[in-house]
Amino acid sequence: MYTNTNSYKYQSSLANYCKTGNYTPIPGVIEKNIGRYRELIYNIFDDSLSSAFPLTKNLLQPNEWDEMVHDFMKSHQCSSPMVWQMPGEFYQFAVESEYKLIREYPFLFDLLLFEWEEVDVYMMEDIAPFPYADAPESKTRYVANPELKILQLQYPVHLKNATTISENDKGVYFVTLHREPETGKVLFTNIGLPHAQLIEKLQAQPAGFIELLSIFTEYAPQKQAEEALVAFINASLDSKLILGYANTEFS
Repeated sequence: MYTNTNSYKYQSSLANYCKTGNYTPIPGVIEKNIGRYRELIYNIFDDSLSSAFPLTKNLLQPNEWDEMVHDFMKSHQCSSPMVWQMPGEFYQFAVESEYKLIREYPFLFDLLLFEWEEVDVYMMEDIAPFPYADAPESKTRYVANPELKILQLQYPVHLKNATTISENDKGVYFVTLHREPETGKVLFTNIGLPHAQLIEKLQAQPAGFIELLSIFTEYAPQKQAEEALVAFINASLDSKLILGYANTEFS
């Protein structure tokens, strides 16, 4: 006779087998057929992770990818029931376990982070920006897109094909990922340290040209700083990294 306790025990045994491949006999289960359940679960993991990490999967050898997915299934206890968050836990698993492939691919964690954050920005909840207008007023202040993230990386995984990255590329890199308001598409922008500081400032509240210029003049002479700031603002307005200009409703 089956009891609730037995039912839970057998369900747990089946779940553990699907994750680890370690089989404990379960009454009523035909052992030669149970492998299909594990294959089905693996396919769910693989489909989700392949969609989120196409660059990483393309970088790794097929056996390296399969082993990494299986290791993730075996040893990581996913905390979220939402499948779209699984890639974030895959990145967390890789970093926390100091996954062995990092020795072969020292930029692997950066690549995983970059690809995961693209998913996370795409799926993030809507964030209302500071009130803004499309046309500037007499005292122009710029409004940043609030649906963005700034990443600091050690390798240029956003600039180069991963198969061409080497230890010689190691350095300090900054990139923004933001969601385009009209389409929901996630765009990335390669930036430097002053640009990252500028965006962080605008995330806090709208700011004007002179205030932002003070950031750039710490890194370049006045004329060069002005030219660089104008170019960055214009490009950011085009890409919607900067949405527009603070209107009179903002105080």
